[in-house]
Amino acid sequence: MQHIRILIVDDDARFRKILRGMLADDPDLEVIGEAVSGETSILLAGKLKPDVVLMDIRMPGMNGLDATRLLKKEMPDLRTIMLTIFDIDEYRQAALKAGAVSYIQKKSINGDLIPAIKEACADKLQGTNVL
Repeated sequence: MQHIRILIVDDDARFRKILRGMLADDPDLEVIGEAVSGETSILLAGKLKPDVVLMDIRMPGMNGLDATRLLKKEMPDLRTIMLTIFDIDEYRQAALKAGAVSYIQKKSINGDLIPAIKEACADKLQGTNVL
């Protein structure tokens, strides 16, 4: 079984630390990097080759939607999970249209995030192409 390699993209350092701590408890998951902006996420994803990007939807500079579009174009197999405080249907639709595989509210990460990551990468965990 291989680890799922994760890049965290969020402009809030405290939230990145919370995510890193939460994900560290799961032996299937490995946080390989952190970015504070959409621009930085593009550079790091190209260098680090993550399986999953946990992307904040709103950040200074390039937002998560634009970064997700670019990442999907450059790395079609990359899975992006959009994380946000907003429960707005237009944002959810825009995230999915941009190429995100999931849209999760930050208040729901405790129960929803790890299952969403594993579902997005089921083929990697099982060694088959399920998606």
